[in-house]
Amino acid sequence: MIRLFKIYILFFIIFSLTNCGFQPIYKTTDQNLNTVNYSIKFKNEPSYEIKNKIQEIFRSSSDNFYTIALDTNQTSIPIIINTNGTVSKYRIEIMIDFEVVETENNKKVYNDVVRGFAEYLVQVSEIQTSEKRKQAIQIATQEAVQMMSAKIQSNILQSK
Repeated sequence: MIRLFKIYILFFIIFSLTNCGFQPIYKTTDQNLNTVNYSIKFKNEPSYEIKNKIQEIFRSSSDNFYTIALDTNQTSIPIIINTNGTVSKYRIEIMIDFEVVETENNKKVYNDVVRGFAEYLVQVSEIQTSEKRKQAIQIATQEAVQMMSAKIQSNILQSK
């Protein structure tokens, strides 16, 4: 009898904990990334890879409720420097300073800064190194834009 009671209690605890409804705040997927209500405006001219990745994620539509003004900055930081002075590993940092403005009345809604990081190894060939660098830029940009989108959506939902 006591053993059966313990089994019921165990199942109740497992059932209660697995169905608590917890969801991470800053986790962004394609299903919950609603980017059709935003138009993008660049304050500075970012690199080709950064601009393409941002425009790929934020597709413009005809009826935009908000405009996001972006100021992007890209830096390459050497991580591993060999004894002969050559660099074998870099870190790419993409910093995006953004400002969200309502399109109708030009009212500033939210502004913040997000950062994305990625690393790449220097390859034997310059072509391979260039390809790895482009991939790292895209990964860092994706990371920064996902964080930016989550922050914007969170702030807009809280202000309603």
